[in-house]
This record gives sequence, structure tokens and C-alpha cells, in this order.
Amino acid sequence: MTSEVDKSDAEVISKYHGLSRIEDSFRITKSDLEGRPVYVRTPEHINAHFLLCFIALTMIRIIQYHVLKRQGKESLNIDGWESGVTAERIQKALGSWDADGLPNGYYRLTKSDENLRMILDAFGVDADLRLPTATELRQLKYRFDKAALI
Repeated sequence: MTSEVDKSDAEVISKYHGLSRIEDSFRITKSDLEGRPVYVRTPEHINAHFLLCFIALTMIRIIQYHVLKRQGKESLNIDGWESGVTAERIQKALGSWDADGLPNGYYRLTKSDENLRMILDAFGVDADLRLPTATELRQLKYRFDKAALI
């Protein structure tokens, strides 16, 4: 039910989809990003905690946008909204990617899973590095930072 009787069906549905997306953002913040419960006491620490949660949520939404764009989809349309990849899958994929230091300045990257490959592909980042050096890892970071701005 809605009080917006002068709006078309499509406009009302679109508004409810937007509301659903906002509610999803709160759910992600509370569960995936552990925004609640807060284990800090001072106002400064509480504000910093929620600022970090908001930054992380923004990063998740940027990744989701790029994944959908790469898939040729829109994030919000009349049929509903899509995320492309869930916040939980993003968090797991990025959290599992690591580099182990080896002798002579080389590194071994952990094997990327399907979700990580999808995220990197959405940003146009080729992460198929075999024993990269620190310089090559910095170049990878630079390409990723540059891709994020597009």
C-alpha cells in the first residue's frame, strides 16, 4: 500500500526497490561489516568505527557497480536491483588474497578464487602474476587504483 496515488505503478515500484537497497545497506553494515554491536566507548572511537564501516560499504558498492557494468547489467531497474556479487563474497574473496614473501624479492600470490577473478576482471586488472617482484605488485596496485577511478 502507498499514499502516492498520483504516481505510476513503475514509479512506486522503483521507490520501493530503492528502499530495499537502503535496507540492504544497513543489513550489510550490521552483519558483514560488523557495525553492531559496537565494542568501543568514546564518541571518537564510535564515530571512527562507523566511518570505517561506511567507507567499507562504499567500496563494496563500487565493486558491485563495476561487476554489474562488466556483465552489461544495471544496478537498479524496473525489475529490481542486482548486486552482481554479494558483500559477503566480496569480503571473502578480498580477504583470502595474500602474498607470501620468497627469497630474492619475489612473492607468491595465493590462488585467486572465482569471485576474486570476477572482481579483478571487472576493474580490468590482470592478476595472473607468476612469482611477481615488489615492483610488479606496486604496478598491479597502481593499475587497480587507476581502474577504480574510471
